[in-house]
Amino acid sequence: MSRIHVCLVSDQPIPTLTTVLQLKPDGVILLKTSEMDEKAAFLMDILAAKKVKASSERIEAYDINDVIRVSESVIKKCSDCEVSLNITGGTKIGTLGTFQAFYTSGKPIYYVDTKSNRILKLFPEKEQAEYPINVTISIKDYLEAYGFQVTSHVKDDSYIYARKTLTHYLAHTVAHDEKIIASLNGRLHAYDSNSSLPISLALPGNHKLLSHITLLKGVTRRDDGSIEIQEYDALRYLKGIWFEEYVYLTAKDAGADEVWLNIEGRWLTKGKYQPKNEFDVMISKGNRLFYISCKTANPDRITEGDAEGVGRHYLYELDSLSDKALGLFGKKMLASARRIDDPAIRERAKVLGIDLIDGKNIIMLKDTLKQWLRK
Repeated sequence: MSRIHVCLVSDQPIPTLTTVLQLKPDGVILLKTSEMDEKAAFLMDILAAKKVKASSERIEAYDINDVIRVSESVIKKCSDCEVSLNITGGTKIGTLGTFQAFYTSGKPIYYVDTKSNRILKLFPEKEQAEYPINVTISIKDYLEAYGFQVTSHVKDDSYIYARKTLTHYLAHTVAHDEKIIASLNGRLHAYDSNSSLPISLALPGNHKLLSHITLLKGVTRRDDGSIEIQEYDALRYLKGIWFEEYVYLTAKDAGADEVWLNIEGRWLTKGKYQPKNEFDVMISKGNRLFYISCKTANPDRITEGDAEGVGRHYLYELDSLSDKALGLFGKKMLASARRIDDPAIRERAKVLGIDLIDGKNIIMLKDTLKQWLRK
């Protein structure tokens, strides 16, 4: 006897993927309103790639009689199947209508409690139970469920490991002497991918920093103690990519399922224009996605006409992007290589549900990430 799982499509698609991956049904029926056509299409594509047969049925979002009618029709069509319902998500009318139909027919009803990492079997009462979520949703699938198509990310990270010693040294330097990184940022500020190479640069007065940096591919040391930057990759690294790589390397050691760096892609929209976005570091653990935005500029710096530091803009940008890509079940963090002393920025991060880690405790990032992934 085949097993069919019925799900209400909502703007939070992760519970649907979670129950499908855990229950492993032979087929899936998505109940969707007209507003959820795009979300349903994203889910159908993911399920098709996993060779799960999926179809959809239209329901009216605020017409409970229509929801009950469609639900009963689905149950009747599946009379020779084991049919169950995932009641997570959807409108309240949709939830009430589907619950009534499946309850009356004596069919199993499930609810996904992502926060507590469990799936609850709500009905039949004699079979009430809870199961720990033991599935893994990949970064690719998670993002595609929200309509973001990845076009690139770092796949060969051998070059990152080749300069790992320098990367970790810079991170430890941040924790003990932030002025060195501030000085380095200031001296490199005027240079970018349009600047002519090579670039001659006097480093902050730190002999150990000089000896480490000359190990970087594309950088040589001059007789006067300065350095010469001969490759744009080395310039980008010194301007701040080193910090993204530090967060990436640390996350790889923190027990995640997947860690991706420098994710680029576009939002799948109905129109011709598909907005593009980039993410610094993304981590998956179980059925949850974690996003870390990495900054090396001074977050407390006040710009003209603004009463708060630029860290406020970092938080707004992170919050907006996370809402679109992570939904309710992901987590977000601002990692700053510089200290965040402005209490307004810290308070705003709490309000927005954004975790913070900064230069004064950045060497504790691994332990912080381990705790973060366990929550």
